[in-house]
Formats: sequence, C-alpha cells, structure tokens
Amino acid sequence: MRRYRWLAAAALVMVAACGRKPEAAQTPADTAGMGGMQMQGMQMMPLMRAHLDSMAALRPDQMAAMMVAHQDMASRMMDAMGADMRGMNMAPDTAWTALGDSLRQDLAELPSLSGEPLRGRMEAHLARMRRMMAMHRTMMKM
Repeated sequence: MRRYRWLAAAALVMVAACGRKPEAAQTPADTAGMGGMQMQGMQMMPLMRAHLDSMAALRPDQMAAMMVAHQDMASRMMDAMGADMRGMNMAPDTAWTALGDSLRQDLAELPSLSGEPLRGRMEAHLARMRRMMAMHRTMMKM
C-alpha cells in the first residue's frame, strides 16, 4: 500500500510540474527560430525523459496505476512538439505522422492491457516516444 501512495504522489508531482511554466530566463536555445516564442516541447523533454525511464522500471500493475498520468503527459508532450513545429512553420513528414499515429494508438489501447502484454506494449511505446523526441530535437537543430 505504501508503494501505491508513493506512485500516486509521484504521478501528481509529474502532472503538476507539466502544467507549470518554467521560471528560469529564456536562453537562446529556447527561442531559436521562433521570434521569442518558447519551445514548450523542448522544455518538456528532460521531465519526459525522466518519466519514460520511471515507467520502464515499473511492474505491469504499477504501469496500469500510472496510466492516466502517462496518457496526459505523453499527449501534452506530443501537442507541445507539434506547437514547436507549427511555430517554426514546419510541416510534419510522413515518418513523423506515422510515428504520431502509432503513439496515439498506443495511448488508446494501453489502458485495456495488463500483465506481460502491457509490459511488452509499453516497452515498444516508450521506444516510439523516445524516437519521436529524438526526431523533434533533430528538427529543432538542438
């Protein structure tokens, strides 16, 4: 029971942190090519990487308990990366679109899984999310 309280608290902190605007001053990397606009996708990446690492370390029952928080965070990350691209007048290529479609399908189907099927699908999902973040970083030239 203690572990679930800890997981719930960790999820709450992660979700709350995603909603906050960074308090640090913008650096040139935050505004590159965007005329002073913040690149939210890039700013969210360190938190998202930590979240993905923590999800990968969970047991399937713990993954299921964290699913709502993960769906929210992953969706917000994808939205932020899309906003970064739109802010730079970049159109998604077919690889980006296909990867995004796969991630959205994962997010829709993961909650219905449990046990080892959940673990296997989550591992593939986490790899796809990392691949999308790497593609985004490359596109943003950072």
